Amino acid sequence: MNFLYHLVYTFGEMRIKEPSMQMSLRQLRAFKTVAEAGSVREAARILQLTQPAITHAVRELERGISTTLFLRSSTGVRLTEIGAALLRRAHLVLAEVQRTHDEITQLRDGTGGQLCVSVSSSAATYALAPTVSAFRKLRPGVAIELHELTWVATDERWRSGFFDFAVVSEVGDAADEWERELLFQMPLAIIVRAKHPLVRARSILRLADSMWVVPTYGPEVLRRVFEASKGTPPRDIMVCQTLAVLLPLVRQADAVGIVSGWLFRNRAAARGLTPLGNTQQLPKARVSIVMRDSSLLTPAARLFRECLKESAASIGA
Repeated sequence: MNFLYHLVYTFGEMRIKEPSMQMSLRQLRAFKTVAEAGSVREAARILQLTQPAITHAVRELERGISTTLFLRSSTGVRLTEIGAALLRRAHLVLAEVQRTHDEITQLRDGTGGQLCVSVSSSAATYALAPTVSAFRKLRPGVAIELHELTWVATDERWRSGFFDFAVVSEVGDAADEWERELLFQMPLAIIVRAKHPLVRARSILRLADSMWVVPTYGPEVLRRVFEASKGTPPRDIMVCQTLAVLLPLVRQADAVGIVSGWLFRNRAAARGLTPLGNTQQLPKARVSIVMRDSSLLTPAARLFRECLKESAASIGA
């Protein structure tokens, strides 16, 4: 919502109020549910309300902001341009309201609340287990959701405020406005299956015609190392969001992969794979906490962040 607003309480319900626009959280929830469900009937089922109640809430919202949010037909509804813009903002507003509720509960009672964190596969492999163990001892009553996420810039859940913060692996300068806190730097390695035809390659240029499978930051890594070797980066590059997809392609499709060099600490995960030696000095990946605004983290999120930093310190050592 691109307008200045004030939060006021009316009959126990928070309302967003501006001279020409009014909306309540009840209306926003109804609107968001109808937009995502595609029909009033399905929204009523999800919210366990009557269809007239849902219709009334949406109509009130449309009157309050003096515009139409849905195009209605016999098959359901679809958003207008303004409706789509409001939906993006509604996600953020409702997520922040939930975090406000959680923060008040945590500050008042010292327990409970909810934490939703996204973690890249690399960060999860090396830092997640000790972090969760330490956090659980301190806050056993907090409900935790962990999701795998490689790249915050392209994920709709991140943009909608679904996550408290993210832990991601990156190479190169960040091109967004989010806050970052470095946890550790991670060495990278080029890997192939143990009997790959190019397993003895000593120049990365010999791998130019291979199929590459890489994490999200992989294309940037390849651009750097091939240009440093006066070569042209490969054309056949497949971005894989998870190791669960990347490693089978290396083992079974003769693909060349880029992974954390620490993969070989885990014999089971590295079985049948080998790092290529002396091909090129790869840059290190940064594993960082990414936040919209660190001052708005709930107490549970702040504590989880501190546990992450302690785990990262041992990884760095």
